[in-house]
Amino acid sequence: MPGRSSISVSGAERNVPADVSAKQITDQIPYAWNKDNELCGYVLNKYKLTASGAGFIAPPYTAYWDLIWGATPIEDLAKYKDLADRTPNIAACMRVKSNMAISNGFEFEGGDEKVCGWLMDWVDQHNFLQTLRIVAWDMMVYGNAYVEICRDKNTEPEFWWLKALDPVHMRVRRDQYGNIFGYIQLLIFPPVPFMAQEVMHFKNEPKSSWYEYNYGTSELRPLLLTQAYIDSFQRDMAIIMATYAKPMIVVQAGTPERPFSDSQLRSLMDVFAKRGPATDIVVRGDITVTAMQSMTRTINVDWWITYLERQRKAILGVPDIFLGEPSGTNRATADIVMQEYITRLRMLQEIIRSDVETMLFSQLVEAKFGAGTEIPKIKWKPIWEPSLQEKATMYANYLQLSAVTIPEARVAIGLPEQP
Repeated sequence: MPGRSSISVSGAERNVPADVSAKQITDQIPYAWNKDNELCGYVLNKYKLTASGAGFIAPPYTAYWDLIWGATPIEDLAKYKDLADRTPNIAACMRVKSNMAISNGFEFEGGDEKVCGWLMDWVDQHNFLQTLRIVAWDMMVYGNAYVEICRDKNTEPEFWWLKALDPVHMRVRRDQYGNIFGYIQLLIFPPVPFMAQEVMHFKNEPKSSWYEYNYGTSELRPLLLTQAYIDSFQRDMAIIMATYAKPMIVVQAGTPERPFSDSQLRSLMDVFAKRGPATDIVVRGDITVTAMQSMTRTINVDWWITYLERQRKAILGVPDIFLGEPSGTNRATADIVMQEYITRLRMLQEIIRSDVETMLFSQLVEAKFGAGTEIPKIKWKPIWEPSLQEKATMYANYLQLSAVTIPEARVAIGLPEQP
């Protein structure tokens, strides 16, 4: 048994030495996967990469399918597309978030000035910010964004260009360990395969589950049930409003002594069936018309739609002020909401920054300046700037605390330097 001094402590866990752990596996776990000859035939093939680890992301039996046709989505991607295109509130939220995250642009820091200047020229010439807006939109709506790096073998990097691909038709080709072998586009048949280096894949909130390990998570997934209730409410209210504008009526025709014939009844039914809202109809004295009272007149529906809209706001996370709905919260609450919202956008920026640097800029710089050249880092410009009055108040406090000098405060506020 290991002594107390040989047990390593990591957080709340106590880890035994590696040799003890290995011996325990050999002695007490006889059914490990590497002792199954049939399973080893699936795992130990010529495409297995070294240092892939021992844990599986997907069952090796189904990973053969994933390597060829891509991992099968569990998302209703077409449904997300319909929600983002046809639901005004969702479309507005996605537009606000993608624009605020990307539109102010970025600068480069680190690396050689010549490399930074060349990259900035390439970004400007290829309308890169517009591509990133598409990326941000697709990440939030579908959970994934795919951008093909278009080039030929002898194409100079100045002439490379980017093509955004529809996530609905894209699949990730992976093995059982989660290694990416490439991508495949199932828009047509035969499909279009890509190598891993030909496509930039941006993932929103990836997770450890079977599907989401190599895919992201749509921000609209938690909204599906809530939005379905909202859509149902809208349809029901449209029916109710139409009923009030053209209420249901009961028509009693004729008397016991002088009943209407079948032809007279059919004629009367046609007249009332064709009536519209605010239409006057003249009838004979032996016809009685009574309007039916709607059973929905006394139903209070405000709480239901308020609850559903509150759930939708919690999921989308866009402050009301950005949707043209000034709210009645106080300044302190508004500041907290704004800070949380900016934090969400910064997380989105960091995901995009990391992927662009590793998947695009590294290839561009290597093709232009050679291997080993330092890759400049993206530094995003502020998402939101406080007003001049807010800055002045803030830096006035800093001056009283001697945290900054007067020249530093003037520059930070945006005023010209003193001569």
